[in-house]
Amino acid sequence: MRKIIILGSSGSIGQTAIRTIKEKNLPFKVMALIAHSSEESIRKDAEYFNCPYLLTKGRIEKEIRDFLSQFDADIALNGVAGSEGLFYSSLLIDLKIDIALANKETVVLGSGFIFNKAKENRVRIIPVDSEHSALYNLINSHQNVSKLIITASGGPFVDRDDLENVTLEEALKHPTWKMGKKITIDSATLANKGLEVIEAGFLFNFSAKDIIVTVHRQSVVHSLIQLKNGSYYAQLSPPDMALPIIDALADKKVDLDSIVRPLDFTSLSLSFEGWNKNKFPMLELAYKALEKKNGYPIAFNIADEVAVNAFIENRISFLDIAKITEETMKRDFSRPVTSYSAALDEIKRAKDTASSLCLKF
Repeated sequence: MRKIIILGSSGSIGQTAIRTIKEKNLPFKVMALIAHSSEESIRKDAEYFNCPYLLTKGRIEKEIRDFLSQFDADIALNGVAGSEGLFYSSLLIDLKIDIALANKETVVLGSGFIFNKAKENRVRIIPVDSEHSALYNLINSHQNVSKLIITASGGPFVDRDDLENVTLEEALKHPTWKMGKKITIDSATLANKGLEVIEAGFLFNFSAKDIIVTVHRQSVVHSLIQLKNGSYYAQLSPPDMALPIIDALADKKVDLDSIVRPLDFTSLSLSFEGWNKNKFPMLELAYKALEKKNGYPIAFNIADEVAVNAFIENRISFLDIAKITEETMKRDFSRPVTSYSAALDEIKRAKDTASSLCLKF
C-alpha cells in the first residue's frame, strides 16, 4: 500500500485524487487530509478513509508542521492553490516526504532554493500538471531532447479579438477544464500557460528559447518533446486530471490499469496552431521572467495573483491584469533568491507593488 497525504483535499486536484482512489479501489492508504476552510468536505472524506484531518484556516505554521510530522507517508499530493503552496512544499521537504506537485507556484517562486533543498533531503518532486507529467515521462524515456512543446487549449478567448469588456462570468467559462476561479482566469489570459513555461524551465533545466507553446484545442496531446535528430514524441490521453495525479502518487511502484478511458482513434482529429502575442501578453511576460530568472518569476506570479484577485472583486478590468503584471516586473527583481525567507521577502515586495498599482487602474 502506498501511504499518501493529500493537501488541498477539498480543491479540484484533491477531489479528483479522492474520487479516483475510491472509484478504482487503488492500493493507496490515505494517512491524512489537509484543507483550508471546507470543513464539511474534509470531514466526510476523512470519515471515508478513517484518517485524521486538519482544517488550516486560522492555524499557525507550527500547528501545521506538528500535524504533518506525525505521519510516515511515502508521498504527499500538494494540491494547495497559489503561493501558499510554497510553504507546504518546503515543509514536506523538511519532513523528507516525496511530493506529487500540483502547485506550480512552488517551482516558480522557489526555483532558487527548492531543488537544492530537495536534493539535500533526498526528496523527489514529481510533477502533476498534465503538461509536466507528460514531459517528465517523455524526458525520462528519451535521450538528446532539444526542445519542449507545451500544449494550450487556448482558453475561452482564443477566437475573440475584443477583450476590452470581458466580464468575470465570461472569463470563468473554460472550454475544456473545470477548475477554481484563479486558475480558470489564468487560463483565459494564458498566464497559467506562462507559469507552466517557467515551471518547465526550472523542472527540466531548459532555457526559455527551447520551450514552445502551441494552441491545441482538443487537449488530448498534453506535451511533446523534440529530439536533436528532428523527431517528436508526444503523450496523448483524454483531458482528465485523474491520470497525471495518480501516476505521480503511484511513482511506478503501483501497477495502474484503466485510470482513464482509451482514446477513440476512429473519430479523433488533432490541430495545432500558434498564439497571438499581442492578445495574450501574459504568456510573453512569463517568457521574459524565465529569461531573467532570479526574482522575476516571483514578480510575474505574485503580480498576476494580486491582479486576478482584483479582477474577481471588480476593481480592475480584464486587460489590466497584464498591465499590472508588466509594471510590477519593471521594478528591480535581479537579486538571487536562495532561501525560503528570501523568497518571502520578494513575494512581499511584489505583492506590495502590485497592490499599489491596482489602486491606480
